[in-house]
Amino acid sequence: MADTSAFIIDDTTDARVGRRIENVWYIFDHVVGKTRLGFKDLVLGYFDGKSFIPLDFSIHSEKGLRGKPRKEQYKKTCVPGSPGNTRRKECPVDKITQSITMIKRAVKHGFRAKYVLTDSGFSSKGFVQAMRQIKNQALHVVCGVRKDKRQYTYQGKKMDVKALHAMLKKEGNAKRCRKLNTRYFEVVVQYEGVGDVTLYLCRFPYQKQWRAFLSTDTSLSFLTMMEIYATRWTIEVFFKEMKQHLRLGQCQSRDFDAQIAHVTTCGILYTFLAYFRRVNAYESLGALFEGIVAELVEKNLAQRLWELFEELLQVVIISIAESGSVDLVQFKRSPEYEALKALFEESFLGNQLQAFNKSA
Repeated sequence: MADTSAFIIDDTTDARVGRRIENVWYIFDHVVGKTRLGFKDLVLGYFDGKSFIPLDFSIHSEKGLRGKPRKEQYKKTCVPGSPGNTRRKECPVDKITQSITMIKRAVKHGFRAKYVLTDSGFSSKGFVQAMRQIKNQALHVVCGVRKDKRQYTYQGKKMDVKALHAMLKKEGNAKRCRKLNTRYFEVVVQYEGVGDVTLYLCRFPYQKQWRAFLSTDTSLSFLTMMEIYATRWTIEVFFKEMKQHLRLGQCQSRDFDAQIAHVTTCGILYTFLAYFRRVNAYESLGALFEGIVAELVEKNLAQRLWELFEELLQVVIISIAESGSVDLVQFKRSPEYEALKALFEESFLGNQLQAFNKSA
């Protein structure tokens, strides 16, 4: 099975109404098309081919849009070098720079992925270059591309996406994807500072505007690229479920530390729920679920037999002690009793319990 693991980066609007909230500012909400008071929550997620889990986040403000809020904001003095002070320093940092930092941090902590998926808002040249420099070009970028003035070299000529689309259209090299019912252009170009990349230019059914996608993995076909890029939608589902079910953005505290704690606890809870959903929905008949069930059954059986053994032994000891023939209460405290108990613990069932506890 092909490796489709990916880091997914995106942000969401965290609208607020309290002007006194620490670091709150006006941000542009692309959904409603206007500025709103609040934050931008930048999230890095990991998709392993089946489940999405959040790995890292930061809260940002966009101070360049409006003037200062009319009311005085809450301010808190933080100890230099403390986590709260570090988080506050992230707030004014641009999201692309912070995205690069978070992905490098995830790789440093042992997370491995083949792709980095972003929409066109994060696919700057600097971002693509930074991703290709991580782990000796181990990460490939699959992203949407804006139709801006960035230059690509094709057949020895430098041109932007619009000019490239016009040339390909004139050459008549359009292809058709039956599965997606889409005509598209696929071309390998030279991206200065990055190397060879594949550009995919297409227009989906019932859409007026054509779109551009970029992949640093030049071996991907258009359909494979779209299937990989489609997993980016998992982070949109994550945002929706976090807001709808886990009440992300409902913290009313003025303290910025409380806002950080709120997003953190929501993310932890989502991770637990995602694992529960994975075990019960995706892999209920798979090796993971079967292994867990087998271990639990094995542990319960061994524990019950051991408890039954102890209970029977206790009944025998009490019965003999009441008869007065042998002081077995004193015998229970003797080295001989401990030797008998150790003999059972070293038996087959005892080994089962010890093996399970070590694996846990």
